[in-house]
Amino acid sequence: MATASGGGTLRGMTRRAWLRGTAAVAGGIIGTRWGGGTWPEAALPASAAPASRTPAGTLTVSLPARIVGLDPLGTQAAEESLRTATAGIFDTLVVRSPRSATYLPSLATKWETPDPLTWTFTLRPGAKFHDGSALAAADVKASLQRLVALKGPYAPLWIALDTVDAPNDTTVRIKTKTPFGAMLPNVSLLSIAPAAKMDQPGFFTKPIGSGPFRVVSYQPDAELVLEANPGYWGPAPGVKTLRFKDIPEVAARVTALITGEIDLTFGLPPDQITAVQGHKDIRLMSTPSFRYYMVWMNCKRAPFPDARVRQAMAYALDVDTIVSTLMKGIGRRMTAPIPSTAFGYAPQRAFAYDPAKAKQLLAAAGHPNGFDCTMIWNPDSGPQDRELAQALLSYWNAVGIRVRDGQAERPQWLDKLLKLDWDLNFQSNGDATGDADFVLRRLYTTQANRTGYSNPQLDQILNAAVETVEQPRRKLLYAQACEIIWDQAVGVYPVELIQTYALRQGIEGFVLTPNYPTFESVTVRR
Repeated sequence: MATASGGGTLRGMTRRAWLRGTAAVAGGIIGTRWGGGTWPEAALPASAAPASRTPAGTLTVSLPARIVGLDPLGTQAAEESLRTATAGIFDTLVVRSPRSATYLPSLATKWETPDPLTWTFTLRPGAKFHDGSALAAADVKASLQRLVALKGPYAPLWIALDTVDAPNDTTVRIKTKTPFGAMLPNVSLLSIAPAAKMDQPGFFTKPIGSGPFRVVSYQPDAELVLEANPGYWGPAPGVKTLRFKDIPEVAARVTALITGEIDLTFGLPPDQITAVQGHKDIRLMSTPSFRYYMVWMNCKRAPFPDARVRQAMAYALDVDTIVSTLMKGIGRRMTAPIPSTAFGYAPQRAFAYDPAKAKQLLAAAGHPNGFDCTMIWNPDSGPQDRELAQALLSYWNAVGIRVRDGQAERPQWLDKLLKLDWDLNFQSNGDATGDADFVLRRLYTTQANRTGYSNPQLDQILNAAVETVEQPRRKLLYAQACEIIWDQAVGVYPVELIQTYALRQGIEGFVLTPNYPTFESVTVRR
């Protein structure tokens, strides 16, 4: 049985991930595959463990969107605000390294694949929930079963699940119907809640997890207050109190940052970034992210089943001008249907801005005079979304594609989206695991039926990719999938987002990651 470990430190890793890697060296990160070899997990030497500390002070954060709830296993689990708010409340079996597509121990100290259809996770001894009860394998089992049963946005990731068992308190055994190469990315999203309580009415209004912070109070559309968990199995967080304050208007958030009402915010448009640049009490930190903007065409509605129409819509857009004028400093041109930060990314040849070619394609598809349609979208889904939506409509109108503005409140937009009751859909999206499977198989297979697009060749490639445990082979398959989705213009993918965080002076230890932020490593010095 082989053991994977690495020397040195992972630059930019959170203190929480630091400990997880360190603990794994003592217990051994075991990633045995059938036939020999190891998964590319990383570990850290014991000397990398941070010194113990006492949480102190308050960190106040305002997110770009309202916190829609605190249930990371339910129907709203994919909402970025929910994931950010609950990341410190709940633990997962593994965590993704902030700088590579590798996975580090969290509640699981090691994992094995004794045969092609079985994954066995060994749990960390001594981990407890916020109420003092022991965390056991039965809680992991119940959490996964609840996620699948509720049929939320993460349930499709587990279509290959056969059974999940807890043969003893420290062992979780997951069996799949086929080999499953996306297991580690998927369990990095599986928040663990207590089996005995998670189904009680009202549990997720003040949930109990095992993370570094526990819930003090939650007022929807107003404020979530967390405090450091004194019984946490890992190093203590840097702050005693973590407060999420709801300030929906961007300008108001920036004002609150300048006045000191909040300490940190992000998701700002270029003009607001400019407003705080050079301010003596504020500093900016930027990083490429897993988030991006896309427009889907409903391939079950005319004229979008015709690839020429979809390609015409791509050729009609001057993406370079859109990026330079609307997204300066917060976005860059996409070159694939997944962001360049994700595992499986393969760059494609960009659609050039060519209105004449767009018109030729429309005429060849039987629409020489263009056509009428409606684009649904939900305002405040990301920075500059309104401006970007209007720019798209303007470019399409110029080639005869007359698109009505169908903006709607999020519940109405989401209802139409899931029912395929739309012509075009504009939205921001994110790759929550940083793995291509999360986006491509979950959204673009015939079975997923999210856009009405169906391509048996694409289905075969994506299914083969998730059934492959050899990571280089998976990468090659995702490159093929990216090429098909891009060339067929299943969607238009103009911009991937660069995330900029604005922090007040005295906020230290914040770690940039391409995914949603975490705050356990932050300290406050007033």
